[in-house]
Amino acid sequence: MKWKFLAASAALMMASQSAFAEDEKEGEPPIPEVHALSMNLGLASQYVYRGLAQTNGNPAVQGGVDYAYKGFFYVGAWMSNSSYFNDLMNGASSSLEMDGYAGFKGKISGDWKYDVGFLHYDYPGTYPAGSLAAAKLVTPNSNEVYASVGYKKLWVKYSRATGTLFGIPNSSGTYYLEANGDFPILDSGFILSMHAGRQNFRGIAPDGTTNASLFSYSDYRVGISKDIHKYILSLAATTTNVKGASYTNLFGRNTAAGHVVFSIYREF
Repeated sequence: MKWKFLAASAALMMASQSAFAEDEKEGEPPIPEVHALSMNLGLASQYVYRGLAQTNGNPAVQGGVDYAYKGFFYVGAWMSNSSYFNDLMNGASSSLEMDGYAGFKGKISGDWKYDVGFLHYDYPGTYPAGSLAAAKLVTPNSNEVYASVGYKKLWVKYSRATGTLFGIPNSSGTYYLEANGDFPILDSGFILSMHAGRQNFRGIAPDGTTNASLFSYSDYRVGISKDIHKYILSLAATTTNVKGASYTNLFGRNTAAGHVVFSIYREF
């Protein structure tokens, strides 16, 4: 459940960003640095990923580091506090999400671009067998491969789990399909960002019910952001079409309900 500061779609995919050098001559395209290292640090009013609250409505401190080679190959790591799995099962002890990712990105032709890579989600902690069984979950550490195609400020991305995803048993092959767009608002410096995604679970649950009927859903987000002296401030609203109690945690909170998120972050 990788970090996305929910109003800014550019920040939404930190895994696909790399640093570029300043233009050497006016009018020429930027020249990628051979080696580029960047870091990011931020604070969000809560952590929401793919429409699901990860911190039970509480604030999140998030940050990461990225390395890019010639603006083509990238590798990075990112982390955030997260109580998502603690909130789903009694006896679990996990308060952190740590992600690692690597990939390749570049231009196809003109304004068309691509990004392909691998993402590992890690939730360090303890998950007693009894707690997992009672919650009908398995260990939540997950892997995805992803590919995206973009045109200017619009892009479509497909992510596919290579094993069980986010603790859902027998969910290998689950995929997430999303469409995103950033739209400058006149010359104000504000960016309007829009997102729609579909999390489609595969497989059969232990009780014989399909994972799709229990856990599949669509999510939507609209937000606005602005760069103020190298600090990105964003405000976003999210919602899903989840019905029933599949995403209700031990505190009675529906993690898939509508959320409003304010965040601020900076890259160094």
